[in-house]
Amino acid sequence: MKYGEKIEEVERVTPKLVKKIEVKSIPEEEFVLVENYGKLIVEARQKMNLTREEFAKKIKEKESVIRRIENEEMEPDEKLLNKIEKFLGIKLRKPYTRERLKLTSKEAKLTLGDVVEIK
Repeated sequence: MKYGEKIEEVERVTPKLVKKIEVKSIPEEEFVLVENYGKLIVEARQKMNLTREEFAKKIKEKESVIRRIENEEMEPDEKLLNKIEKFLGIKLRKPYTRERLKLTSKEAKLTLGDVVEIK
């Protein structure tokens, strides 16, 4: 022996490779913001006789954020959208359904625009 006495022989264990499979859950229903959400917010706020500033204070947001949302310069995030809907008693989301492409002719061919979904 070159380096001293052999004390104990250890059996080497080789690790096994484990494949991880990531499963993404598909949401049962997807919702999107309605097209005229800013106008709906303004109308509901005015029915409650609230100024933009008063409304912002009541839901604890900045007046500038409310202004940008009402002017549709900004889309509210999920948390803010929930606060607005709850306070004003309105729905600003609608169900999103994907439409399937229907080919009428056997000779019709798909293009990239028919297949790609833009988010």
